[in-house]
Amino acid sequence: MKKIAIFAAFAALVSFSSCEEDAVLGCNDATADNYNPSATENDGSCTYTIPGCTDGTATNFNAAATVDDGSCTYAGDLYAGTYAVEEECVGGDYSYDQEITANGNEITLVNAFGWSAGDNNDVTITVSGDTFSATGVSTEIEGNGSVFPGEFDLEGQLSGTTLVIAYTLYLDTDGSGLAVYDECVATMTIAKNGDFTPSKKYLNL
Repeated sequence: MKKIAIFAAFAALVSFSSCEEDAVLGCNDATADNYNPSATENDGSCTYTIPGCTDGTATNFNAAATVDDGSCTYAGDLYAGTYAVEEECVGGDYSYDQEITANGNEITLVNAFGWSAGDNNDVTITVSGDTFSATGVSTEIEGNGSVFPGEFDLEGQLSGTTLVIAYTLYLDTDGSGLAVYDECVATMTIAKNGDFTPSKKYLNL
């Protein structure tokens, strides 16, 4: 009787060991990238593809994303377009169009506020939301056959399709150093048609 009990216990141990040896470790989640249909026991190795924006500077960054799906959006995208501008300056009032381009979180005012007769007055500003400010932004203003070094101080507020920018333009018109040339508030509204009217302010230089 004793021998029979010992034999039964031994048989049970062998059977248990056999089950352990038959276990196949791996990822047994069928939704995982590395799903192993042969796995009988999940070993925690499953990996998953999560599409989304992986750029930490984007407004819709997804920290959980593993593959960039091209969906990233940036603060600069809010500003891009052609605006119809009504501007009030100490030196006079103006109506013109302003083109703004975007590259990530940077926006560029092409020939900012229409001051220059040339193409050397593009002003680039970093933005992070619907407001921005920048001081000492370098520029050059061309007028009357001369090029004058200058700087802008700017503050902007975007609300829907309207962008209001208050700015001060400093110019060195006589070689004696930068001085305030004009102070303005430009109210810009996204243009609804294809017409484009450049400013003629540079003729005043």
